[in-house]
Amino acid sequence: MVCPACRVGVRFEVSGSSHVFAEPETKQHGYDVAYGFCPECSQFIVLLRRGRYYEADFNDSDSRELMPPMSEQVIFPRAPTRATDAEVPKPYRTEFLEAAAVLEVSAKASAALSRRVLQRILEDDLKIKARSLADEIEAFVCLPGVPSHLSAAVDAVRNIGNLAAHPVKNTRTGEIVDVEPGEAEWLLDVLDSLFDFVFVQPKRLDARRAALNAKLDLAGKPPMKGDGPQ
Repeated sequence: MVCPACRVGVRFEVSGSSHVFAEPETKQHGYDVAYGFCPECSQFIVLLRRGRYYEADFNDSDSRELMPPMSEQVIFPRAPTRATDAEVPKPYRTEFLEAAAVLEVSAKASAALSRRVLQRILEDDLKIKARSLADEIEAFVCLPGVPSHLSAAVDAVRNIGNLAAHPVKNTRTGEIVDVEPGEAEWLLDVLDSLFDFVFVQPKRLDARRAALNAKLDLAGKPPMKGDGPQ
């Protein structure tokens, strides 16, 4: 799991858990509250888990135990809102943070917002326009100068929500479609990397170039050209 405090992927070992509370309707599944400490940052973590359960002693409800949980949700600490760099344009920052904020409530809504941000960057900032997001992603992957890790990450977006397999969903980027566990969070990670490539690093390099040119000017030397070393 990914620790909600330090955001590091860790092997979380449960220190203890509460009694299993059986679902009254199914009488086959139940919930418990498990807890432990992150081995990376020592943050206390509490999970709400659901799964099938069995009773070691049918006369004692406290003897219920969950089988390997089918699902679990971090209920403490709340995952922090993702941060964005100041170089990212405000409209993108706003929508990105909204996608991050609704992730726990609706992964499908989060993914739809992220796809919309991705398409806006491709169309408005990189001037890539095609009939569908999948086609625009394909054009982005073929651009010169894109790091291989970023092109591979963006290309993987075509598999999220089966975009490539469903022409209608593929064209209507903002449509709410089903996503697999982890896919909406992956979209946010991809946007983070794309922000860095398109906005953050170019602006920071420009700032460093301007600072260097100021020093060169004081020394009576010609400025560094825009296409010079970076």
